[in-house]
Amino acid sequence: MLSFIVSLVSSYEKNHGVRPNLVYMNETHYGYLREELPGVRDHEDVTAILGVDIALSDETLRPHVAAVRFGDEYILSS
Repeated sequence: MLSFIVSLVSSYEKNHGVRPNLVYMNETHYGYLREELPGVRDHEDVTAILGVDIALSDETLRPHVAAVRFGDEYILSS
């Protein structure tokens, strides 16, 4: 899951010219991600490793990334 998210971030940045700041995933994806990071205990540490914030949604069938803005500012959700 970690390599998949890193790939999504890289592809998005290459295609759109801006780095995404949010990854959408469901609880199952998040669980798989946490399994790949056994020494990481805190959610903030997970987002720091990814370099993007995480939005959990049961409706997300496949992880995807976005650059989320509020007005002229890029925002993080957590």
